Amino acid sequence: MRPSDPPVKKLPRPKRKRRRHKKRGSLARRLVLVVLLLTSVGGLYLLASTVPGGGPVTIVVEKGDALSNVADKLQNAGVIRSSVLFQLEARLQDEETEIMAGEYEFTPGESGDEILGTLSRGETVSALTITVPEGLTLEQTASVVEEQSGIPAGEFQAAAARTDYGYDFLDDPAIRTTEGFLFPKKYEFERDTDASQIVDRFLRQYRSETEGLDLATLRGGVELTEYELITMASLMEKESANLEERPIIASVIYNRIQAGMPLQVDASILYVLDEPKENLKLSDLEIDSPYNTYTKIGLPPGPIASPSRESIEAALRPAETVYLYYVLQSGGEEHFFTADYDEFLEAKEEAEEER
Repeated sequence: MRPSDPPVKKLPRPKRKRRRHKKRGSLARRLVLVVLLLTSVGGLYLLASTVPGGGPVTIVVEKGDALSNVADKLQNAGVIRSSVLFQLEARLQDEETEIMAGEYEFTPGESGDEILGTLSRGETVSALTITVPEGLTLEQTASVVEEQSGIPAGEFQAAAARTDYGYDFLDDPAIRTTEGFLFPKKYEFERDTDASQIVDRFLRQYRSETEGLDLATLRGGVELTEYELITMASLMEKESANLEERPIIASVIYNRIQAGMPLQVDASILYVLDEPKENLKLSDLEIDSPYNTYTKIGLPPGPIASPSRESIEAALRPAETVYLYYVLQSGGEEHFFTADYDEFLEAKEEAEEER
């Protein structure tokens, strides 16, 4: 710059205008946030839609019912407060397509998650529950069925007397009824189930329980048919005082069969008498019946009860013993076992004195 030149005047710089960038994808982010929010508080929404308190309510979901139909049924029955909120939560959990048809029981106040879980797992309630205890005769089973289902005992006995249910284990010509094969268990049936269907269900359970068992192998040196094996198991079911001694009782029965001795099983006499008795009389032991194991050699002609799986397994796997006798000790919780007849008589006398 030369001295003679006038000073240069600085002009103010023009202010730049800030460019406003449009927020791309803001709508998508908002939608994501909304979905996350709904997912995180979905349980609260659903909880708010349920109704606290009240007794059990039955809901029937028909085949083909949409989620909206089920939700409306739940709301109308007072199980939930809002059908709309329930459907929202179900869709967020993607459980809409998992709902199974059937009859359900809910209690107002259950959480939405519990309700949806029950519906998606198909945990329906059965209208009819029958529990058959172990060791019942056919006649006793008929009484239990009548008491728990209302089906007349006579109808059940008639259905159980048939053997034309299509199961291989009933093909033995020695079998006259389904006695022994009416497997003891807790069962659930639909309301309109008849006597034949109940018998068929018991038989199907027997097949299921014994499917993995080898029923054709020689046991205890004695060859038995499946029917004879179940007969053997029924004797143990009635004679044993506890689970642990059933294989031992099985060994006694096998040992006596091999020795050609009468089995002398009191339970077989009681089966014929059809009445409970703590002590048998001498006249009882002389009753004329093929089930009298005091006067007949070998197994009775058929089962005297429906044995449990444990008894069937004991018949399949008897303990290895030389025992020929057993006596129920005082208290009725276990038996005394021996191979000596004199020891047997002594133990029997002691047990009778203590009773």
